[in-house]
Amino acid sequence: MTTPAREPAPEPARGGARARARALEWLGALLSPRTAGMADTTPRCNPLALGLMLGSLALLVVARYKWGFLEDKNWQLVHVLIGWTACISIFVLFHGFSALARVRLETWFVLGFGLTCFMLFWYFGRSDGYRRFFGDPPLDYDTLWPIVPFMYFATMGTLLRLVIPLIAQRWLFGRRPADLGFPVGRGHREGAVPGIGWVYVALFLGMFPLLTIVAQTPPFQAKYPLARDLIDPDGGIWWVHLLVFQGFYFLVFLSGEGFWRGYLTFGTEKDLGLYGLAFMAVPYVTAHFGKPFSETLGAIAAGTALGFLALRHRSIWWGVALHYAVALSMDLLSIANQGAVIYASGPPAGPVP
Repeated sequence: MTTPAREPAPEPARGGARARARALEWLGALLSPRTAGMADTTPRCNPLALGLMLGSLALLVVARYKWGFLEDKNWQLVHVLIGWTACISIFVLFHGFSALARVRLETWFVLGFGLTCFMLFWYFGRSDGYRRFFGDPPLDYDTLWPIVPFMYFATMGTLLRLVIPLIAQRWLFGRRPADLGFPVGRGHREGAVPGIGWVYVALFLGMFPLLTIVAQTPPFQAKYPLARDLIDPDGGIWWVHLLVFQGFYFLVFLSGEGFWRGYLTFGTEKDLGLYGLAFMAVPYVTAHFGKPFSETLGAIAAGTALGFLALRHRSIWWGVALHYAVALSMDLLSIANQGAVIYASGPPAGPVP
């Protein structure tokens, strides 16, 4: 009896081939239309539909800045409702009313409660709200009085965009912070694509040369540094005051990323999947109204990318670090470009009448 010849064992893939295979596998996981938190019935994201949602948001930004459409800040709620109406209409156009009917109460609550918190923050929690309630603080550069309105803004943002939404989801739906993008520790996160941290680092390194150019333009010089209220008439700022300011500035980005990329993005993921990125981007981008046009328009791409990466990483922490690093760079570049001096000791100027 003749023994059949065995087929030769396949040669192990060479190092380059293995690296390419791993890279393609990683890229496929990164760009997959499904995410770990989606339900089985959640529609797969159609790139054209998502593009139309974000395009309608870009049109809203152009209309506000270039055509003066509802440019007063009191129209903020209307802008969000217009943007969300466009998103819902496109969602129904591509997936039908049946897909909309499957959206659970929890997802509608996240959108409704999130909008309520955002509106309270927009109308009452910002620096202009402090001045409306308490008046202008004294310009005493020996103290932190000049940035008390900003400290109020950061504190209200932390309450309305972070603490209260997380408590509400925990109390009403039993959601842990980790379910909304706030994992603690370095343990494995189900569905997380490994190696995302390098993407954030690459984004910052790629953006930094552009930041150095943009920081020299008149619109950004007029808006930044946000620490300008601590710069005395002689063009100086005490390093201790700058450090305190940056601590509150960090809270702005912690609460902001926690709200936009955490609460709204993870909170709508189960029913809306990647479409939740557009629903998050609408209030996020309109929150930039009043900033330079290019920054507001760029927030569409930036906010969507940060939300997308957060869903893949199952965490917002890298987004907090990237967003704050960019903002800190803008502030420090603006201080340098405007020739401000950082005092090693207390500021020489006293109260300014």
